[in-house]
Amino acid sequence: FSGRRDELRALDAALAPADHTRIAVLTGAGGHGKTWLALRWADDHRADFPDGRLHADLRGFDPVDEPAATDAVTRGFLTALGVAPQAVPAAPDAQTALYRELTADRRLLVVLDNARDAAHVTPLLPGGASGAVLVTSRHRLTGLIATHAATPVPVDALDDDQAAELLARHLGPAADADPDATRELRRHCAGLPLALGVLAARAKARPDIPLAALAAEVRDASARLDALDTGELSTTLRAVFDASTRRLRPATARLFALLGLAPGPDIGVLGAAALAGCTAAHARRALRELEEVHLVHQHVPGRYRMHDLARLHAGELAGDATAELDRLFDHYCLGASLAAALF
Repeated sequence: FSGRRDELRALDAALAPADHTRIAVLTGAGGHGKTWLALRWADDHRADFPDGRLHADLRGFDPVDEPAATDAVTRGFLTALGVAPQAVPAAPDAQTALYRELTADRRLLVVLDNARDAAHVTPLLPGGASGAVLVTSRHRLTGLIATHAATPVPVDALDDDQAAELLARHLGPAADADPDATRELRRHCAGLPLALGVLAARAKARPDIPLAALAAEVRDASARLDALDTGELSTTLRAVFDASTRRLRPATARLFALLGLAPGPDIGVLGAAALAGCTAAHARRALRELEEVHLVHQHVPGRYRMHDLARLHAGELAGDATAELDRLFDHYCLGASLAAALF
């Protein structure tokens, strides 16, 4: 674990003792280290929750398994709270009622990892004001924030200093032995902790291969995602990105793929509409859906950009997009012509 001091302080504030159930949502793209951050905070604050910790992986964006059923998680929590398996009610509503009754006066920390949406979380909230809930999700969980006053804690890509700290922690003196190669690894990972961790793991597994060779491998954009392929779905970047797109509407998933081919560092709503061949309203909806699961970022009002590695994967998914790109270029040419006429 490296960095994330600002996020840890934000969790301290969000989950400080209060007269209501405190809920914090660590929200960010896949591979940003939300789970590790949640576990680190929970371990650091073990003494604040003398009645223990309940933890569940909800598998909301799991690249392998389907999302966990809420009633199955509730049954597990009831068993952990001392209810005999045969005494657990059969009806989900009765399970939830018993769970909330048993947690009403307990100083518990409930960690709900990888939630799909607000509905995945709400039945698992404890019943009283003594406990706290720490949720991680790729989804912004706007509904949970609106209805339960949850505090969002964004988990963004690492800055360059944090990325350097992560590599130094993993690689030790090897990170300083070739600073140029280390710097290049950081640049091509664009602050994504999972990507940095994969490269560090490869370097440690093969100390006979110089970092410069690894840097050369990721230098080639067409081979970069291959260099970050671990052979395991849970840590391979392509699978991590695919898990975020799996439940998107087809039109939104197609726009995600097309954005990987769009020229320039970002795109506006009208450009996205031209690319997708749809109305501005439909493009805005699709962009909002992509933003909700952190596949795009609205860095200024009306302008959206993608993480460099997400863009590479999106472009791989696009296939032949000649007609779509022609529409986008026509849109840009029209805009340039109108601007020239005005000036």
